[in-house]
Amino acid sequence: MPTLLRSHSSIYASRLFSRRRLDLRAHVVAPHARDGRIIVQARTVDVSCTGAGLTLTRELPAGTEVMLCLRLPGTGALLSLRATITRRQGFRAGLRFLQTSAEQRLLLSELCND
Repeated sequence: MPTLLRSHSSIYASRLFSRRRLDLRAHVVAPHARDGRIIVQARTVDVSCTGAGLTLTRELPAGTEVMLCLRLPGTGALLSLRATITRRQGFRAGLRFLQTSAEQRLLLSELCND
């Protein structure tokens, strides 16, 4: 088993919802003191019904409320989700989705269970 998976095993074991490893282009819209907001390019690492792991092109602090935007594979539909950054290590970030609608939950469920 790769070392990376072993080092995170306790985190994955404690999750209520399993995450699906998924590599998708995404962007994160975040507040910015000088510019009002910034768009940060990202790639998903994994996705669940309640959150996602991302690799970002710019560091964003934990606690930041953001909008995650990604195109769904197959349909190309744009999914935009309010989220908060719950943890960060360098350019890796963990997001928790906030107030998802029934339609968003359905799309996430389909995405995670494909």
